[in-house]
Amino acid sequence: MSLLQERLGRGRALMPYLTASDPTPELSFEAALGAIDGGARAIEVGIPFSDPVADGPVIQAAHHRALQAGGGVGPSLQLVAGIRERSDAPVVLFTYLNPILAHGAERFASAALAAGADGVLVLDLPPEEEPAWFAFLRGAGLDPIVLDSPNTSPARARAIASEGRGFVYVVSREGVTGTHATASGGLEQRIADLRKSTDLPLAVGFGVREPADVSAIWSIAECAVVGSAFVEHLHRDPRDPRGRAAAFVRNLLVPSTIPQESLP
Repeated sequence: MSLLQERLGRGRALMPYLTASDPTPELSFEAALGAIDGGARAIEVGIPFSDPVADGPVIQAAHHRALQAGGGVGPSLQLVAGIRERSDAPVVLFTYLNPILAHGAERFASAALAAGADGVLVLDLPPEEEPAWFAFLRGAGLDPIVLDSPNTSPARARAIASEGRGFVYVVSREGVTGTHATASGGLEQRIADLRKSTDLPLAVGFGVREPADVSAIWSIAECAVVGSAFVEHLHRDPRDPRGRAAAFVRNLLVPSTIPQESLP
């Protein structure tokens, strides 16, 4: 069992996302440590990219700020290494394929492992397109994270889940990140179907902004992922990123009224 699977499998987990080097490498590092201080179970680190098509305006802007600050694969891995020196919280690299190809796929995987990353989620690379990549990551000791979206058929969801490790990232609704819309009406059924196909923890993201969103996710899945709301909060006032990150995470982790026995 991988570290990601073990930590997220405990349930009632929160995993914040931030873009490495936004607004600077130093401040993003402090924000990551603050999120862990506040109780985040794991961290998603986005690698800056010039065309983040799956992301909404908030995270797109974060990518552009990070690139202007010199962000890229190298500084992102340095951020991971810095987190690993201070904490044993698992770290997932959240990226598009182009930065990996530009860096060199095998070189990237080796460097990610050396930095202390636990998993890699490539947003625009489904398992059926490059099964060898997923097998290579598993062989290298990294968890290849797979995405389940609202338009994924149950049969395809089973196939995708079999290629992943660590956890399954469940996209709660269609669209890009950052818009606070209601989750897909079939989310609970999708979660139930996935339970039949995989023993991996399920992490639900897109549209998570409030403690109520986190509590609703915890009633059906092990982990809530918060991205745009966290990035927006940090950008609103870049002073004391560690303290502000910790306070934001603590606020989302307020005691839930969900009975423990209702959790998966």
